[in-house]
Amino acid sequence: MNLKDLRRQILRWAMGWPGDSTSWGPPRLPPAKMVEVARESKTEIPELIPVHPAGKIFRKKPAIPIGCPAHPAFDIPVAPQTPTYLAQVPGGRVVGPTVAVLTSADRILSDVSLDWGRPGMEHFAYRRFRLPRCQDFKGSALVLACTGSDTYFHWLTDALPRLEIAARARGEGWRPDYWVVNTLDRPFIRESLSILNIPLKKVIPLDRNPHIRFDDLWVPSLPCESSSGDSPPWIVEYLQRSFNTLKPSIFLPRFSNYIWIDRSKSKSRKVVITTPQKGQLCANGFSLIELTELTFLRQIALFQNTKLALGPHGAGFSNLIFSKSAGIFELFFKDYINPCYYALSQNMDLDYFYHILPYSELERTEIDSDIFEVILKRFK
Repeated sequence: MNLKDLRRQILRWAMGWPGDSTSWGPPRLPPAKMVEVARESKTEIPELIPVHPAGKIFRKKPAIPIGCPAHPAFDIPVAPQTPTYLAQVPGGRVVGPTVAVLTSADRILSDVSLDWGRPGMEHFAYRRFRLPRCQDFKGSALVLACTGSDTYFHWLTDALPRLEIAARARGEGWRPDYWVVNTLDRPFIRESLSILNIPLKKVIPLDRNPHIRFDDLWVPSLPCESSSGDSPPWIVEYLQRSFNTLKPSIFLPRFSNYIWIDRSKSKSRKVVITTPQKGQLCANGFSLIELTELTFLRQIALFQNTKLALGPHGAGFSNLIFSKSAGIFELFFKDYINPCYYALSQNMDLDYFYHILPYSELERTEIDSDIFEVILKRFK
């Protein structure tokens, strides 16, 4: 038996220790979904309010490959729509940074506690002999935090829509005493919460308070099961209703309606274009934009007016939610194909194009001139 297996065996044995994971050891009960816990224990979840029914999401337009063979990842004419609920969890706890939501019986709610790529019993919280010290807060809290929602895409499509789930379940006027998020260090998180009139002094970030407990914890489902990226239409409707009415165009610098999303300074999935290629883009009416340099409001304004967004796969394409009629053109490296923005684009009935580069990011990041010509030719 190797050390990793021995550690796992000791941790499983530790689940039988007295006390609970606020003092030592991992959570004492195995994980379960909110629906299952609500059915079995009115102590752990006395109320589970259904909001969105299960259904199907239909893709209206095919994804169109440009200069490359079609990829099966985009062959998704129909996807499941996740049913959503709002759960009341008295004495509930939240642990970060890999988010875990626990009941008073020391059980992880598996459908809102993701450790990507790991099954429930391999969650971060079950792999620790001691969790961070638990802080107690009086009153109620609404959980927005989920693994990954410190990033732009998951903040928009996983975290913020949970406000809509809570509003539909409890009524538009209901407000908790606190809101729980992954972090407040991201400008787009602070800005969007302020726009929604959520006081930042009542927002508790897990990166500064990694283990917290409340008298009453209100836990919305994740809008997409396992953060799959299959965003249903109601998410887009909610975000457009919340932010598109702000008409922030007065804050927007002068940009073309055709944009290249520049990720050359990003840590991953960056496509580096040469100086001559930048010249070609400008000559064809494109503006080169680093979206991370724009405020949340300016990104909304930009995509409200964009006719074509072109660039490597990345979170900036989340802004297509705010688009009226943009075409979307994504570039992928051959070893990472994620159709989440194609799925998202279909909620707005947008045209979607893609090209898969015949090499991985580890092999190179510069785009061949002949491939670049093929892409530009499509839109000249």
